[in-house]
Amino acid sequence: MNSADDHLISLETAANLTSEIVDQSLLESHDTSFVVYDYRKLEEKLNLVRNSFPSFWKHATAIKANPLAKIIKHIGQSGNGLEAASYEEIWLAQKAKAPFIIWDSPAKSEEEISLVFNEASNIIINANSLYELKALCDRDANDNIQLGLRINPEMSLSSMSSMTVGSTGSKFGEPISNAADIVNYFKKSGLNLGLHIHASSQNNNLKESVSAVKRICELALEIGLNRISYIDIGGGFPADYGFEKTVEISKYSALLRDECPILFNESVDVYTEFGRYYHANAGFHVSRINEVKAFPSQQTLTNHLGADMFLRESYQPGKWEHRLGIMNKHFKLISEAVIKTDVGGPLCFGGDYLAKNVSLPPATNKDYLIIMDTGANSFALWSMHCSRTFPKVIGINQNGTPFILKKRQALEDIEKFWS
Repeated sequence: MNSADDHLISLETAANLTSEIVDQSLLESHDTSFVVYDYRKLEEKLNLVRNSFPSFWKHATAIKANPLAKIIKHIGQSGNGLEAASYEEIWLAQKAKAPFIIWDSPAKSEEEISLVFNEASNIIINANSLYELKALCDRDANDNIQLGLRINPEMSLSSMSSMTVGSTGSKFGEPISNAADIVNYFKKSGLNLGLHIHASSQNNNLKESVSAVKRICELALEIGLNRISYIDIGGGFPADYGFEKTVEISKYSALLRDECPILFNESVDVYTEFGRYYHANAGFHVSRINEVKAFPSQQTLTNHLGADMFLRESYQPGKWEHRLGIMNKHFKLISEAVIKTDVGGPLCFGGDYLAKNVSLPPATNKDYLIIMDTGANSFALWSMHCSRTFPKVIGINQNGTPFILKKRQALEDIEKFWS
């Protein structure tokens, strides 16, 4: 399963890093759970993407996958732009001094658009409909802003339904069935405009992903490349969670080169917007096991991370699996014979389970749970249900040294949120 393209942190390595974090006294008694994020793994993925595609391509990183301010600042300093799915994420990207920003929100208010036109620089705005694009183009020209249109390829895709955004009826993008109107406007507008597509996320079927991109390349050729300022192929490339067949991004590039040659001959600027792929394997979570209920044929664990941290995992049970492990009180990985285990979280509702019917060693309330490949779309989806505090985040720098990346949320901040 493993290849040069998966870059998984092993459970053993996670246990060793946890022991080092404890030895350096970076945790306090109230840190019943914490997040670990390894910058070295992020750099591996950033470089892998750059080396897999032509040097003239420009790469943005989706903020929504991991919006921690210090991490997105690091990404901006590395040369990547940032993709924003809201005005608030534009603000984060500006604070991070990103070299460029792509704004893809499907719901941009007039007030937000005015602020961006008046204040932002080096920004691409991908309109969510032809109607929105026309309204943007009717505004006074701004040399710091490029405009484009998101296209819905209207495809039936094999990715899970909640991750598919390119089918008929989607709220995202102008339907490609309206191609005649799109071509007519692009030709008559007198402007050079971009095309954007993002059909799905975490889809292991590369041929489907390439087929979606091919549709906007064909649309660009129909419009005429002299009218196309850029093609943004979006993100959505799958991360490896240790269960799926590994999908290599170099293969994705090779398939795109075969099917979409205009992306590789420097006839048009090309952008990407990967998020999960950069971050997922760089992170893991650790939680103290609070309680163990033993039954004749299984055990049920209660830990301090549940639907507040792992929203999708809890509300879509069985869809988002993670590699799990148990450490003893000395932070040594337990490798005894396993039993059927349900992993419950700390929230006061019946659906608060990270996983059910998984195989884990027998545990005690002195042990710790490790949850792997959590650097994307975990704390980024943090829920305030039950008003629990956001845990401490420990970074691992390029030299392998742990440090406090983000402090545990203060109780006073909970009151401010609800006030």
